[in-house]
Amino acid sequence: MERSDKLALLRRTGLLASLSEPDLETFVAACSEIGLRPGQALCHEGDEGHAMYVVLSGNLVVSKAGKQVAVGRPGDCFGEMALIESRERAATLRALDDTLVLEIPEGAFRGHLSLNPAALMALLRVFSERSRHDLDSLVSSNLKLLAQAEEMDRKNRELTETRHQLEHRNRDLERISALDTLTQIANRRRFDTALRQEWRRAARDEAPLSLVFCDIDYFKRFNDTYGHQAGDECLVRVAQTMEETLNRPADLAARYGGEEFIALLVDTGTDGARLLAERMRARVEGLKIEHRASSVAPHLTVSLGVATVVPRPAIRPEDLVDLADRALYAAKEGGRNRVSSAEDLPPVPAGTRSGLPR
Repeated sequence: MERSDKLALLRRTGLLASLSEPDLETFVAACSEIGLRPGQALCHEGDEGHAMYVVLSGNLVVSKAGKQVAVGRPGDCFGEMALIESRERAATLRALDDTLVLEIPEGAFRGHLSLNPAALMALLRVFSERSRHDLDSLVSSNLKLLAQAEEMDRKNRELTETRHQLEHRNRDLERISALDTLTQIANRRRFDTALRQEWRRAARDEAPLSLVFCDIDYFKRFNDTYGHQAGDECLVRVAQTMEETLNRPADLAARYGGEEFIALLVDTGTDGARLLAERMRARVEGLKIEHRASSVAPHLTVSLGVATVVPRPAIRPEDLVDLADRALYAAKEGGRNRVSSAEDLPPVPAGTRSGLPR
């Protein structure tokens, strides 16, 4: 680099602008030049700072904690603070391309610059501008962090709302999956689950568990006479009547299939179950739903079977269902529109069902 070009560049540097021509030449003579190849480090973060630098040509990359923060170009100064305060360097300086640097040792700085008020004022302005830039960067970084925090908070609120909606929908799906779509009382699946749960509890407490099996008398004839829409309306009214007859929240009325309904009665013995079944029969009869095709009465009637057990290891929940089914068969055989109890049944093979018309 030509000497005249070098001096002209240094004079444009605020720190050296106040030096007279002779003083500047004397100052440069007290310094040394360092040539760097691309990628070569001039100094490392954490090194002791005994010199400062002015870029004469090329470019220096400034890195902190392995992250590039700036690029030094011809005329830029580095290392002043480390030199003045005798502290470790705050950044690593590495050549981006072929770079020429003027190294200002501590002796040259103190002999030519530290006693020059204009040079010190220029240095103070450099520090002030850097501090302001650092403060602006800090404010900008804080604003970005605040924006990110607000965005994260918004997304968290959205996730929380989505989770609540999913939980609500899951509860709805669970409720829907446990209901009979036509009658809106419990379905067979819900009944089976409740029976297993109450069976375990009754076995633990040695408490009685009762079932009431209900079948609409001659329902096929009803459908044939009045149509399936009227048949569906009939099923809904019978289901509502059975459910409304139950006395306790733990009791459960369910549609078992077709025109068959079943009621699960917890902590209920035979007498209580029979009384409740008779009440169901009377309330259905009291609906006065016309049924001209019935051989029992001019209005709709039901037959019911009652069974009660205290669960124990020798029997299963299915056995209780079978007992109630057999009692229902006995009620239908006995003339329908009546309640029969499993206690009054003769011993017959489990699972026997009548071929009587519905």
